[in-house]
Amino acid sequence: MSPYFEVLVQLLIIIILIFVLIGFIFIWLYIAKKEKLLVHLQKSKLKRSRKKLSEIIWKPLIKAAEYVGPTAEKYKLMFDFEKDEQMIVRAGNPMGLTQKGLHGLRFVLGMGLLTFSILYSFLGMPFALLLLVIFPITGFMFPSLWIMYLAKERQEMISTMMPDFLDTVSITLQAGVSLDAALRQVTNQMDGPLSEEFQRFNREIDLGVPRRQAFQHILDRNTSKELEMLVNSLVQGSDLGVPVSTTFRVQAENLRSMRGYRAKEKAAKASPQVTLVTTFLVAPAVFLLIIGLLFLNMLYNPEAFGLDVWF
Repeated sequence: MSPYFEVLVQLLIIIILIFVLIGFIFIWLYIAKKEKLLVHLQKSKLKRSRKKLSEIIWKPLIKAAEYVGPTAEKYKLMFDFEKDEQMIVRAGNPMGLTQKGLHGLRFVLGMGLLTFSILYSFLGMPFALLLLVIFPITGFMFPSLWIMYLAKERQEMISTMMPDFLDTVSITLQAGVSLDAALRQVTNQMDGPLSEEFQRFNREIDLGVPRRQAFQHILDRNTSKELEMLVNSLVQGSDLGVPVSTTFRVQAENLRSMRGYRAKEKAAKASPQVTLVTTFLVAPAVFLLIIGLLFLNMLYNPEAFGLDVWF
């Protein structure tokens, strides 16, 4: 058997596995978004148990990363420290992760997967050389992708919680409570990233930070368009003398209608995206697998196809 043919077969298998892996990653992301929506609608409690499991897995890694962090910061490589700091803040410092811990986590995962790949190659397992290249690169890049995903998810949660938060604050203001007292009362009763942001806002006000500057700090920490609209409305309302309760009520109505339109838009886009992934990734991989098996069967068993004259 020609060595080139064996290389071609191995290359075909690798391509099939890559296509299947990418397809299942996209499908998993779609399922994760659907579960997040169900949790928000209080139809499932799956995410809470998953969060506890993730904390059990990640906390030892983050502790090791904090220990390695000072050494890892000396090697910047291709990473942007300022952008990493922004992403960590937008993600809400998950599990107490800092910029130093993020760089340490890159080195912990990268070196750990590099060690695993070396041991894997010493055992003579298949695709050892490929894994020796892919695994360390994946370990170095995964923390950045992970923190970007958490930042995006947190900003989406802020946008989703905004209408209910505004309605509650508006009702409290109509009862004759001041804005600061209403924000404190509502943030103590509600959970989530939006309440965390306004709790931090209240702490800054208590420490003597000017209100306009505290609002600007909220915008610097977040990228949610809905939160930006609210802050700008509050600033303009205080300058023009518009009642704050009216601002909250109008914003809540507008955001709720926008959320409905956005949910319909995402629902309309979900099915074509899944079909696109299945058509261009999963289906070609399955076809390549079937054609490859048929070709190998014709090559090693030509009598069954009447091709023994050619082989």
